[in-house]
Amino acid sequence: MPRSFTSQDLVALPRLNAAESVVLATELITVAEAREKKLKPKRLPDAIGRSKGRLAAAVAALESLTRPQGGEPVETKTKPKADRIIDNAWSATFDWLGGWCKLPPERNPNLDEAKELFKLLYPDGLSFTRLPYKLEWKESKARLDAIAGARHERTFRKLGGEGFLAHLQEAHEAYGRALHITAPRPESAPTGDVRSAFLATLAALRDYATRVAAHADPDVPGSEEISAALLAPLAAWESRPVGASSEASDESDAAEAPAAPVVEAPQEPDEEPAADPA
Repeated sequence: MPRSFTSQDLVALPRLNAAESVVLATELITVAEAREKKLKPKRLPDAIGRSKGRLAAAVAALESLTRPQGGEPVETKTKPKADRIIDNAWSATFDWLGGWCKLPPERNPNLDEAKELFKLLYPDGLSFTRLPYKLEWKESKARLDAIAGARHERTFRKLGGEGFLAHLQEAHEAYGRALHITAPRPESAPTGDVRSAFLATLAALRDYATRVAAHADPDVPGSEEISAALLAPLAAWESRPVGASSEASDESDAAEAPAAPVVEAPQEPDEEPAADPA
């Protein structure tokens, strides 16, 4: 069987989990960028520079997949907020229109139209605003359709209530979007393959270490010093004892990578879908 002498075969990395590989790779990249600024010209040897770019891309992909997602899911906050806004819109219109209905005819020449509109919108008061989300949306739509069908936009104008009607229409439209009635539910973002990203980062680390080490040549002044400086974070890295805990790691990153070529990848945490209160 032919022997293989690639960087993946030759470089034995310290024991790492996904979070630690992000830290180590970031340290190596930071040292390389600082060293690059001191060189004349200010650039690393081409092979090392290309390898550093691949390492940066790999660690960025892994970091994006393992970054904690804080806070509540957007869904759980958007629907209640939209519901409060539509409730307040109908309540404000109730108070405004009810006030016009209480004026005597000499103070409100449009009293009959005001009372007709109030009866149309609030036959049962504001009880419809306490219905489940989607049923409330249906009732809200029915009332807005009735306003348009009976041409009561004119009544709103006569009573100076254009702002109330505009607010009702905007709140209703936003409510429909939040409930995914008038706008499709967004597709879930792909979870991403943490295992593949972890393995790709380890491979990029081995490739980078190989190319930096290969740059050291006793016949080229300064090359050995540059190689040692660039690999200093890797040389100084201390692996956690087997079984030890770390504040920087969690269950999703618990799998560790032994020496090449065998690598175990982290397990992705299960996620429960957000409950729909509607």
